[in-house]
Amino acid sequence: MKRSHPLPAARLAAGFAALCLFAACQSPAPQTLVVEAVSPAQPVEPVAVATQLDTAEPEGPVVNQWGGIVPDAKPTTPVENGALGEIE
Repeated sequence: MKRSHPLPAARLAAGFAALCLFAACQSPAPQTLVVEAVSPAQPVEPVAVATQLDTAEPEGPVVNQWGGIVPDAKPTTPVENGALGEIE
């Protein structure tokens, strides 16, 4: 028959609680104040804004960032099982 030993478990719990209390009661680290001298802000100059948009269509097929051709229209037939739809 094995006897349980509640005394070592109680000592362990009390030691852990005391450790937590000591950690919570530590004094805070000293704080330092840093002051920097900076020059005053310069006046901001306005940025040029585009007044006309370039709406010309590119000639030839449009290529995306991966080198694939971008279609001109969306597929009209349903896409099933990961296949590509037909473009009419």
